[in-house]
Amino acid sequence: LEVGGKGETTAVRKMDTRETPITALFGGEFKTTIRYSGSKASASLEPFLSVSLDIYAREVSSVEDALRLYFAPEKLDGVFNDSTRQEGKASRFVQIAKPPTVLILHLKRFRFDGATAHKVVKKISYPPSLEIEEGFLAATPSGPAKLVYTLTAVVSHHGNKLHSGHYTVNVRQPTGDWIRLDDHKVERASESQVLGEQQTAYLLLYQQEQAP
Repeated sequence: LEVGGKGETTAVRKMDTRETPITALFGGEFKTTIRYSGSKASASLEPFLSVSLDIYAREVSSVEDALRLYFAPEKLDGVFNDSTRQEGKASRFVQIAKPPTVLILHLKRFRFDGATAHKVVKKISYPPSLEIEEGFLAATPSGPAKLVYTLTAVVSHHGNKLHSGHYTVNVRQPTGDWIRLDDHKVERASESQVLGEQQTAYLLLYQQEQAP
């Protein structure tokens, strides 16, 4: 059980997981809470390796917009409540309970409409430094008061089709300089060039900054 600020209790379920070198670097944990009308809330803790962001919505023009849409509360109807054994209304919201060392943001560039699929060719801006909003974080005793990530890599997909195209990656070096990898070709890149790939960026990798 988890006790809230007003003394309210929430039943929390957690999945058993085994840590690996991959999960130690990229693994985080979501807390999904469902609040039932006239009943106690329930929550579950689930691991994640990446966050897939919808960029198709008209109101989304930046990574920050996409994150707000992802973590926005969702209203549910016809949800079965184990406590009351009845269907009713509920709200569902997701928060980050355990932030990963490296946060992978997957921009959903490919959209399926029935039997067809197409690429979402849309400019999505992303910052060199990303601060996670306080409302996106679940309150934990050991959690950071402020969570900031630094952009360390951008994987881009070039082309307008699902089954074809070309991938490139920009990687930030420990010195702060950027290099661009394009098959066998390796060259320097400026930060403005990296941030300018707004129409092709597919994966964004952010590394958590250490608190001073």
